[in-house]
Amino acid sequence: MSETQDYMTRVARLDEAGKQTMAALLLVRYCSWHTDPKFQQWFGLARDALADATSAARAVLRGEATDLAGLRVVLGEALEACDPDGPPFEAEITDHLLFATEVFDFLLAPEETEALAQAFERADELADAHGDMAREELPDGHELATVDFEGMEADAREADSEVPLDRRAALQRSEEFADLYARVIGLSYSEEDAGISD
Repeated sequence: MSETQDYMTRVARLDEAGKQTMAALLLVRYCSWHTDPKFQQWFGLARDALADATSAARAVLRGEATDLAGLRVVLGEALEACDPDGPPFEAEITDHLLFATEVFDFLLAPEETEALAQAFERADELADAHGDMAREELPDGHELATVDFEGMEADAREADSEVPLDRRAALQRSEEFADLYARVIGLSYSEEDAGISD
C-alpha cells in the first residue's frame, strides 16, 4: 500500500467537512506565494486566480459560503493561458494552477475522494520539488537551504486529520508552511525570471 493509499484510509474516516478542511489547508500551504512583490507585474491573471483560491480556502475553513464553481472556471482560464513549456517561472505558475484546479475539483465534489488523493500526491510532488529547489538554488548555510517540506507536509496532514480538529491551530500551521514555501520560491527566481526588466 502506498503512502497516499495508507493516508486515504485514515482520511476516509473523516466527515465531508473534515475532508474539505484538509483540502482547503492544502491551498493555503501551496498557493499563498502570489503575494511576493517581485511577481506582481508578471502574472496578473494567474496571480489573481491564486489569490482568489486562497481566499476561498480561508472561507471554507471559516464555514462561509463561496463561489467555488465560479472560481474553478477562473482557475481553468488562468491555467489555459499558461505555457507549461515556457520559461521556468511560467512552468512554476502552471504547476500551482494545476494543483489548485485539482483541489477545487475535490471541493466541488467531496464524495470524489480520488480527487483528494490526487491533490495529496500533487502536494507531495510540490514539496519534494521545492525542497530540492532550496538545496540547489540557495547558498550553503542559508537558513532555508535544508528545509524539509516533505516532512512538514506529512506532519501537517497527520495533524489535520485529527478529530476534533483545532482549525485555528491547523490554519496557523499551514500559514507557517506557506511562509517558508513562498520565501524559497521568491529567493530562487531573479527579477529577470519574473519578467521584470530595467
